[in-house]
Amino acid sequence: MDIFALTETEFFRKLTDGENDNLHIAYKDFVLQVSELCNSSKCKGNVITALLLVEVEISHLQTEEGRLSVNNTLSSFISKALTFVRQTLSHYKEVDFSMVDEEDMIDSVGLNWTAKKTALIEIGYAFKVAKCFGENVSAKEIIRKLAKIFHVDMTDGYIYNKYAEMRTRARNSRTYFINTLVDSLNSFMSRQDAED
Repeated sequence: MDIFALTETEFFRKLTDGENDNLHIAYKDFVLQVSELCNSSKCKGNVITALLLVEVEISHLQTEEGRLSVNNTLSSFISKALTFVRQTLSHYKEVDFSMVDEEDMIDSVGLNWTAKKTALIEIGYAFKVAKCFGENVSAKEIIRKLAKIFHVDMTDGYIYNKYAEMRTRARNSRTYFINTLVDSLNSFMSRQDAED
């Protein structure tokens, strides 16, 4: 979630630029964006941060010097927006959120692995040796998490057996899947270069 999303709205731009035209429409869109942010975000802390940020920015516009530099219509919308954001923030802080369990989060990824299981094992071991998740995470842990995320049934024994098979492949072609990924991506970028 982008915590600057509310300060990058058309309404906020109109306030800072001192524009009056269609301000009421931009305000309605702003209110809808705040509502959508509060209702759709899974991270309460990010929403509060975004609301606090926009509150500070609007408060800055609400200073005496700021009020003198804008007309009455803008000043009215600044006050209204500030009150709305403060009320939303106050209410949002009181809302009790239940934690989403790991299974629901994993199911929300919505991606199913369609390549061979061995390919996932190759990637898992590559992540391990590249220390993508730190030094203390085992290849088995990485592969089990990937398998869970992508809805692949895989036992520890299967992981170790397939890794042992990969090690017996010819030395110049132990990583079939990763080699295919590299070749495919390079070919794709070359085709795009040719089109440019």
